[in-house]
Amino acid sequence: MSNSYKEIYNKLIGEKFNTVVIRYSPEKGKYEYRGFSHHAEKNALDNIANLIIDDMIFYAFSENEILRLNDDIDLLEDLRAAAKYAYIERLPKREKAKSDGTMSEVLLDIIIQLASQNTKKLIARAKHTEIKNKKEITGYDALYFTKDAEGISLWLGQAKAGQKAYCKRSIIKDLQEKYKREYFADTAFYIADKNEAPELGELLNDINKICLMAQMKKWNGNQKIEKLFEVLKAKQVKIKIPCLITYSQNIYFDKAKLKEYVEHEVKEILDEFDSQIFPIEIETSYEIVFYIIPVEDVDYIRDKIIELKKEAI
Repeated sequence: MSNSYKEIYNKLIGEKFNTVVIRYSPEKGKYEYRGFSHHAEKNALDNIANLIIDDMIFYAFSENEILRLNDDIDLLEDLRAAAKYAYIERLPKREKAKSDGTMSEVLLDIIIQLASQNTKKLIARAKHTEIKNKKEITGYDALYFTKDAEGISLWLGQAKAGQKAYCKRSIIKDLQEKYKREYFADTAFYIADKNEAPELGELLNDINKICLMAQMKKWNGNQKIEKLFEVLKAKQVKIKIPCLITYSQNIYFDKAKLKEYVEHEVKEILDEFDSQIFPIEIETSYEIVFYIIPVEDVDYIRDKIIELKKEAI
């Protein structure tokens, strides 16, 4: 197998995604909206579930870890076995389908990894959990740095799955609450302390130095946050806020009109979200992109993921 993470990922996940998921042209309003669907055919939901299961190992481990473990123990030889390994070693023990966010979180991970072909994923959110209970980092459902030729990006995303009204309401609430200055800064300081990616060495050192200087000089919380934004601006770090909404919707009964139905779904969400003013208190460049994926039955996919988790126990 190739030594390039991106080549491995595109072969094992990207190619499957392109056969299972349909992409539609993006819509631009105040924010950007990208629509997706699965095919209107038998086994479509099983294909989505299998895609998510196959990506669980890539979601839970960083690029360097994937390459090392694949060399050492043939990690990617069997992706279903790898998914169970990821669940046991890294993922929180959520085994109730209705409250399990694995489906939406992993789907968002796939979309981001495929959308950022020229970048390197430098942190795995699932790595930073508590021993035994695998309690996860809360607040953001996607959380990692990437680096490309243009610079460094910090991804802080949200992912919701369920009924459409719940998903829309929850995404709006998150965008209103979880991108305030203090909330954002606490997360940035946390992951800077936990990340050892050499590609981020200078940036991480600068952020961690803020924490040290805050102690030495008795800075208050606001002074510490101001220094963080000074560093992010100086390093031209871009903040990306990807938001995934995947919900059950009966649009798959007429294959010929599927594109029309998906475009209607995207337009409805665009009209509602573009009317919102989100208090994003991030004092550097940021962008919000909404990924909209209506599926035939969210609960069916969730149940398949729970089955996999129970097999792992």
